[in-house]
Amino acid sequence: MAAGVCPAVPLFMKPLNALNLYRARLRARWMQECLAALGIAAGVALLFASQVSSSSLQSSVSELSRGIAGHATLQVLARSPQGVPERLLARVRAIRGVRVAAPVLESGANAIGANGRSASVQLIGADGSLARLGGTLVRDAALRPFAGVGAVVLPAPVARVIGVSAFGQEIHFQIAGRTTELPLYSQLHENQVGSLAASALAIVPLSSAQEMTGLAARLSRILVEPAAGAQGQVRADLQRLAAGRLNVESIDHEEKLFAKAAAASNQSSALFAAVSALVGFLFAYNAMLLTVPQRRRLVLDLRRNGYTAYTVVGVLTLDAVILGVIACALGLALGEELALHVLHSNPAFLSLAFAVGSQHIVTWQSVAIAAGGGMLAATAAVLFPLRDVLVRDPPGVVVPRTPEERTHTLRRSTLASAACAGTATLLLIAAPDAAIPGMVLLTASLLLLLPLALCATLALVQQLARTIVGAVAHVAVVELQTVGSRAVAITATGAIAIFGGVAIQGAHDDLLGGLTDAAHDTNGLADVWISPAGSYDLMSTTPFKPVEQSTLEHLPGVAEVRLYRGRLLDYGQRRALVLAPPRPSTQSLLEAQIVQGDAHAATERVRAGGWLVLSQALASEHHLRVGQSVTLPTPDPTSMRIAALSTNIGWAPGAIIMNASDYARAWGSQDASAYNVQLAPGVPTGRALGDISRALGPHSGLAVQSARERAAEQSALSRQALARLTQIAALIPIIAVLAMAAAMSAMVWQRRPRLAKLRLDGLPRVDLWGTILLEGALLVGVGALTGAAFGIYGQQLADRALAQTVNFPIMPSITVGGAISSLAIMITTALAILSIPAYLAASVPATLALAD
Repeated sequence: MAAGVCPAVPLFMKPLNALNLYRARLRARWMQECLAALGIAAGVALLFASQVSSSSLQSSVSELSRGIAGHATLQVLARSPQGVPERLLARVRAIRGVRVAAPVLESGANAIGANGRSASVQLIGADGSLARLGGTLVRDAALRPFAGVGAVVLPAPVARVIGVSAFGQEIHFQIAGRTTELPLYSQLHENQVGSLAASALAIVPLSSAQEMTGLAARLSRILVEPAAGAQGQVRADLQRLAAGRLNVESIDHEEKLFAKAAAASNQSSALFAAVSALVGFLFAYNAMLLTVPQRRRLVLDLRRNGYTAYTVVGVLTLDAVILGVIACALGLALGEELALHVLHSNPAFLSLAFAVGSQHIVTWQSVAIAAGGGMLAATAAVLFPLRDVLVRDPPGVVVPRTPEERTHTLRRSTLASAACAGTATLLLIAAPDAAIPGMVLLTASLLLLLPLALCATLALVQQLARTIVGAVAHVAVVELQTVGSRAVAITATGAIAIFGGVAIQGAHDDLLGGLTDAAHDTNGLADVWISPAGSYDLMSTTPFKPVEQSTLEHLPGVAEVRLYRGRLLDYGQRRALVLAPPRPSTQSLLEAQIVQGDAHAATERVRAGGWLVLSQALASEHHLRVGQSVTLPTPDPTSMRIAALSTNIGWAPGAIIMNASDYARAWGSQDASAYNVQLAPGVPTGRALGDISRALGPHSGLAVQSARERAAEQSALSRQALARLTQIAALIPIIAVLAMAAAMSAMVWQRRPRLAKLRLDGLPRVDLWGTILLEGALLVGVGALTGAAFGIYGQQLADRALAQTVNFPIMPSITVGGAISSLAIMITTALAILSIPAYLAASVPATLALAD
């Protein structure tokens, strides 16, 4: 057959032949394939670790709910921490269609071992009827304390933390200002209850729980398993029994509330994990660009020899599949290590409202999302650079674009960039809740603008080169113009990294500043706080009898002791935080957190009573406005009017502020959640703390803290909650610097024959080395500078979304200093890494040009 003549009959290739062809070609480009696989693996690892970190928390809540409830599908929930009368259980069991009804009493507690070590746990009290529901926690014989023995069952990890292991060893529990003791009965191990062994629980008989909490003959909820086909009728009967004073919910109610509470954190982590994954994928794209000339020749050869376009695409797809499978396997393994040791799940504030375990749970969805992204990246990296030759029929040599065509392409990409940025701006103004689409549009705008930014920079350097003695700048510009798309891809890697890092870190700092201010505002209500001991009550939502008030008021140095009240309230699909400070203490809190309405008028109205302040997110969800009446689902539903709208005061699901007297009426209880102690002028806080602690005694079950100590503890928890964003922000530039240095080094190494020709033309080795470093500085600098500018704008987009949609308190800023430092670190580090391979490439012998 004559060369270049296509046969009349189209040819196809057997899979085995395609595989042999791949193996033969791999020998010539194994290094580039390895670099591409590493890039894709890095992206897959970050996506996978972020998904696992988020899903582990949600899955732990779901598993715990199923582990307790078993086959139950409905539940009757008390609205008050004082629970419901136990006699209600008999009425529930009497409802037609109820197969099993099991009582449960739950409370937060602080468990202390003999050595003084402590852990916050969820106390669960139940009787033998719970076993009939078939929950994992009561399926094993190790739970025989339900037979009536006054002892406690602990998960083995909790027992290790507090230092108890032997049967009968005493454990002290601090609950709602009370201190009790129970012996250890047994430990729950993973081989008994699976991953539930990682949950912070303490399981006791119902009678023991009632005695420990002081809630005799009271229940937190009743779990109900209806008979087959009776679900609807049983639910209706339960709602009639509840009479608007109890909640009747499906058994997955807790899971839905947690999903809503964790949504903002999960979405932001997923978004910025995707940004960091994009950096890894761009690394892979850079590596694959090095193989484009070889693959282009392969495509042309196959098409000229008569193979169909589908066959050629199949051969290239095999490349992508092999690359993707290897990269995804490596990425999933790396992601597992990241999820375990770096981006591990941390419930932080959410653990104050939900029983969240420390399980490491990998779902099939997490694997599918990460692997799917990796395979898509591999396919795009292989096929996209060859799109021009794949669609040409008959195949031929691709003619380079003319200057006019390049100018037209630049103009179109610039207009598209402006359109994306404009749309993102409109979203920022009109729909702050569309932050994720806005960030995606901003990322697209950045990528579309980079070719223009690089061309403009090269043109500027070319103009400056005419005024500089030496050929370094001129040669660098010419060399970068010859590599084309590879230069843009390397620039894009740095741009995306700086964009993500600046936007994440800036939004993180602004949010942390707002949360710190909110912590100081809420704790500044008093000089000293006295509340139930244990980190489970950091938000002061556990009620106790204020029997020590008179004793505290008579202490020297104490000017006044006020009662603070607070509670977590299930309101719609959110578990809102209710803050009810004493009437004189409302001003400092309200003035700092109001976002809509007059702060002075709102303060006076809340003090007078009958008015409340609602966080903006709660008001939007329930279509409420200032001045409107609202009836909250409290134990004694009470109608109140909205005085103003506020931030969420650092509690993601939302906050409600009322005075302590209105709270007592709505909850039908005079119990307090904390003592707010005002000290006399000039009294040292340290001395007052000591006097108060001695007056309460060592067995009171109450903790004494200064306002500053309490605010610092809450701020530390805020930092834990934002730790994942900090870790992602730190990982992005690290991956980007390594990716850019590797891509530039590989590009320089591939250009050795061209560099040898420059040596042959008389360019000294030092100048050639300087040329390569200047090329690197231009690529990294353009990308980093453009990315920093977009990152600052992305920070404003994220700030507005956090403030308007999630309703967090924000301290807005423009992180110019952080952007400059990130830019400087990236350029310096990338050039330092590049300098060694650049020097070796600059030392190439001139004779290599003759051999080429």
